[in-house]
Amino acid sequence: MSGRFHAEDSDIYTQTGIPSTGLSANSEGISDRSWSASTAVEDNVFPPSPNDHLAHTAFGGIQESCLVRYFIEELSPWFDHADDRRHFQLVVPGRARHCPTLRYALFAVSSRHLCRLPRYKTRHGIIYQGQLLPHLTDSSAVEYMLKCIPGLAEFPSIQDPTHQENIMAAAIILRQYEEMDEESNEGRVDAEHYDERVNFLAVTQKIIDSMISSPLDHSLATAAYWIAIRMEIYYALTRETIPHLRFDSNNWRSSSIANNMITFVGEVAQWRWGQKSPEEWTQLSLKEQKLVQESSGAMEPILELKANRANGQVFPTVWYGLDVQATAVQHLQLAQMILIAENPQLERASRSAHRRVEARVRSIVLNLCGIALCHLRVQPCLVNAVIAITLYGDYFTEEEERHALVGIINQTKDLHAWPMKKPYLTLLERWAMVDTVES
Repeated sequence: MSGRFHAEDSDIYTQTGIPSTGLSANSEGISDRSWSASTAVEDNVFPPSPNDHLAHTAFGGIQESCLVRYFIEELSPWFDHADDRRHFQLVVPGRARHCPTLRYALFAVSSRHLCRLPRYKTRHGIIYQGQLLPHLTDSSAVEYMLKCIPGLAEFPSIQDPTHQENIMAAAIILRQYEEMDEESNEGRVDAEHYDERVNFLAVTQKIIDSMISSPLDHSLATAAYWIAIRMEIYYALTRETIPHLRFDSNNWRSSSIANNMITFVGEVAQWRWGQKSPEEWTQLSLKEQKLVQESSGAMEPILELKANRANGQVFPTVWYGLDVQATAVQHLQLAQMILIAENPQLERASRSAHRRVEARVRSIVLNLCGIALCHLRVQPCLVNAVIAITLYGDYFTEEEERHALVGIINQTKDLHAWPMKKPYLTLLERWAMVDTVES
């Protein structure tokens, strides 16, 4: 692939640039995790100066370089948590230098996420890694996203395998952007801005279909395929609807344990919000037992402690040695939770049987939360915990447990800028219904 940049991308390399703060973009002297950007600006550590030099980097300017670094360090784990090759951390940034569509997709999702976290906001603008980014605003993400549309529209006619992979990765990143933007109107594409809306799910479906027809082992395309599966399952679970992706179990033999568990959750979701036939529930239960047997010994925690209620603990302590183990176990338990709670035999069961089921479901929800809190570096773990809370949080009646569950939702929002308004309101509504019935 040529190292020269495309002409269509020239606007990003000829922009005026971003004023420098005088610190290197790679400076580690100030950590964004433990340092308040607003405090630094108020203390005049980074006063804006009209005399600062204009910088141009491999990705355009300081702003774009910061967005790339933010993607690598903060967002790539969302995509790579079940990929031991870490394609989106190690491969995508390099590809983005030569593919405008992929580059703008990376900029879009990074700017959307970065602008939503209060710890980076100051009265002068966003500060990230010691760099003042006064031109990075809420509208920046939309502007970057719109620049991706021409490249996405060309996907069906692309013949070059590398370019195909690049657009696949861009579509996956933009699908993540859509998930982050669902509770905000500022990121929606209006007809006056562009005369053709892009259905990112349709693009993702083309990716899935192409991967099923010609799977590529250990490639960026394969990584994109599994991420698309996960995203559609997440979409289905959070909206309590049938996932619309086709699962091909013939490809399971060469997939990882984590991807097997993720795909199984998809099948359970198809049953749960589909026809819910008793026969299919039996088949899924048998498959669940088989998956547990096949993964026996591969998903054992290195530490597991029950919650000490006397000390105010609500969630258990569960440690796994590998991120992929935490991912696999969480998805397996999500599937188990749904199968237990929606067991067709409960229709004829006694009240005591219902209570036993409710207790088992509550235990799984609490365990999912415990895994998430013990593996905060595996960022999607908190989202999986929120899914469990939203689905079966109404099984909790004790105030202490309810408060702890709300804390998980708030922590997910505060740490990862993930939209939590809908899950929170759904939970409150279901608790209100339960309290009304029991009062």
